[in-house]
Amino acid sequence: MKISQQVHNKSTWFTLTNDHNVSVVISDFGATVVAINTPDKKGNVANITLGFMHSHDYAKHHDYFGASVARVAGRLGNATWEGHQLDKNSDPNHIHGGDHPSISYSRWGLIKQIRTDTQVGVVLRYVSPAGENGYPGRLTISAMFVLDKTNKFTITYFGKTDVTSLFNPTTHIYFNLSGNAKRLIDNHKLDVQSDAVAKTDSNNVPTGELLSVTGTPYDFRKTTDLGKALEKLPNGLDTPFKLNQVASGQPQLKLFDPESGRRVAIHTDSNSMILFSTTGFEGDFLVDGNRKMTSQLGLAIEPQMLPDAPNHPDFGNIVITPDNPLIYQNTYTFN
Repeated sequence: MKISQQVHNKSTWFTLTNDHNVSVVISDFGATVVAINTPDKKGNVANITLGFMHSHDYAKHHDYFGASVARVAGRLGNATWEGHQLDKNSDPNHIHGGDHPSISYSRWGLIKQIRTDTQVGVVLRYVSPAGENGYPGRLTISAMFVLDKTNKFTITYFGKTDVTSLFNPTTHIYFNLSGNAKRLIDNHKLDVQSDAVAKTDSNNVPTGELLSVTGTPYDFRKTTDLGKALEKLPNGLDTPFKLNQVASGQPQLKLFDPESGRRVAIHTDSNSMILFSTTGFEGDFLVDGNRKMTSQLGLAIEPQMLPDAPNHPDFGNIVITPDNPLIYQNTYTFN
C-alpha cells in the first residue's frame, strides 16, 4: 500500500496504490477522481473512468469528469429554498451547487494522508462561506478517499454547518470498463436494485412522482445488456433511480464488461443513483488523451439523495443543521 503525489500546474494529484495493481488518482482541484486503474482478466492495467491527462483540461471543460459535486448535487426546482435565492445556473433552476464559484472547480485543501498496512487515503476539505451560490450558512465539507487491500475504494463526505442549510454531495464518475475508453459502453452489463425511477419534467427536474420500472427499459433488476436498453431510449439515460433496501454492505449497482472481464460493484447509503449514459454527448476534446468524447463513451454513476428532495417530502432529508452534521458514504469494489 502506498501514496505518491505529483504537482500538475497548480494542482496536486495523489495516487493511492494497493498490492493488486489497483490505483486511484485524486486531484485537489475539485476533489476529483482523475483515474481508477484496474487490471483486466489478462492482467493488463488501464483506466476505467473518463477524464483528462492534463490538469488544465479540468478547468477548461465543466462536464464534472470525476468531480466532487456540492453543496447539492442534481437540480433544485426554481433555484429557491426556504426563501433563499440560489444560483440560477440552469434557468430557471439550480444545478450541481451553482457556478459562482463551482465547488467542483475550486481548490480543496489537504487535511491529511492515511497510511496503514491495509489502506491508504487522503482527506481534502473545502469551506463554503455563507451566501456562496445563495446558500445560507458556512458549510465545511471534508472528502475522504480511501483504497484498501481488498480493492475497495470508499468516498466519504462529511458536512458541518453553522446554520440550517442543505447538503447532498456526489462524486460524478464516468465509468468505461473497457479500459482507456477503448470501446463504447454498449456491451456493458448493468444491474441496478431499483423498482422505480423519478419522473422528471422538460427541464429534467423531478415532479415528485415515482414510476415503476416494470415493463420499461429502466428495469435493470436482472442483469441487462446496456446497449439493448439504450436502443429503446432515444435520449439515453439521464435518470434518477430510487434504490431498494439491500442487506448491509451489499451493492445496489453492478457494472460488468464481458470483454475485459472488469467489474465494479457500488454501495451507497443514499437513496438514489443518477445514471447518465452520455447519449448525444459529443465533444471536440480528447478523453484520456486518446479519443474524442462521443455518445455512450461512458456511464456516469452519481450516488446521492434523490434530486430536488426539499420539494418532495418522500424523497429524503438533505437538511443539515449545526446539531445534525451529515455524512454520506459510497463504496466501489473492483474485480
